[in-house]
Amino acid sequence: MAIKKSKTNKTKKVAKVEAKPAKTEKTTVVQNKPAKKKRATIKEEIKDYLAERNNKVFIGNWKMNMKFDDIKSYFDHFNTLLKKDKILSQMNNLIGIAPTAIGLLPVAGMVKNGVMPVAQFVHHAKQGSYTGCISYDQVHEYNINYAIVGHSETRKMFKLTENDINLVVKTLLENDMHPILCIGDTLEEYESKETEKSITRQLLNDLKGIHPELVKNVIIAYEPIWAIGRKAATVEQIQRMITFIRTTIEEMFDSKTAKETHVLYGGSVKVENAMDILKVKGLDGFIIGGDSLNPESFYEIIISSQEYARVNSIINAKKIAKANKKIE
Repeated sequence: MAIKKSKTNKTKKVAKVEAKPAKTEKTTVVQNKPAKKKRATIKEEIKDYLAERNNKVFIGNWKMNMKFDDIKSYFDHFNTLLKKDKILSQMNNLIGIAPTAIGLLPVAGMVKNGVMPVAQFVHHAKQGSYTGCISYDQVHEYNINYAIVGHSETRKMFKLTENDINLVVKTLLENDMHPILCIGDTLEEYESKETEKSITRQLLNDLKGIHPELVKNVIIAYEPIWAIGRKAATVEQIQRMITFIRTTIEEMFDSKTAKETHVLYGGSVKVENAMDILKVKGLDGFIIGGDSLNPESFYEIIISSQEYARVNSIINAKKIAKANKKIE
């Protein structure tokens, strides 16, 4: 059977279709704007400012003054002053009160607002036959972690050698306590121009054998003996000695230790001269005698630092900026 031919022997011409590009949606390129830098809060700005310098230290040395009723009256007023001060609470000052041995526990029970009780003198032995003394361990038991060491009056009265002072400093550091080491020159040394020689000898012997990492836990107080209870050294004299002390520490240890160690001045510090003395470069505060017995005077000295004034200006500037923003 013959096969029938298909009627579609001829091939159809297929129209050529050119592919057109698909339509693309227009996309708008959004350039990310740099995020606005968040303004620092008051606390952040204050923290940044204070981080650039050592915190200020104010130690009130009551010596052989103040009975129980005096202490109570003192802190009734002093605690109120500190509580009301919203600037001080933003700062990291160290404020300490050093009463007599019998006043230590009442003071420890009455201090508030971060104020620390400070021992005027401790013995390097933990216990033993040392009539009239109290040991570092006895005060440490009551969470009293600071002690004045080597004040010119105790050196003289108890006939303490620099080796004795060194033993106390080492013992305190080894037991997580902080010595407030007093050094100073006599009137005779000052007049014979042997001040620097005397201060160098005391630093070398009092800090002998102490590791650099521990030295910054020592607070050094320069107290010219010829100025105690008389007339304070001039700002120029204090500046020269603070610089000399830091240079000596750097030579003994290193520059980091010299920078981080707190160096104070003591010797007839009063409300009237505190602000000018605190302008001394490298000075971190005071050890104060007579004017620390009056809570008002002690408070006025504490708030006389440039740091206090600067923190106050930061707070006020932020308040003004906030008020202006509300008006806008």
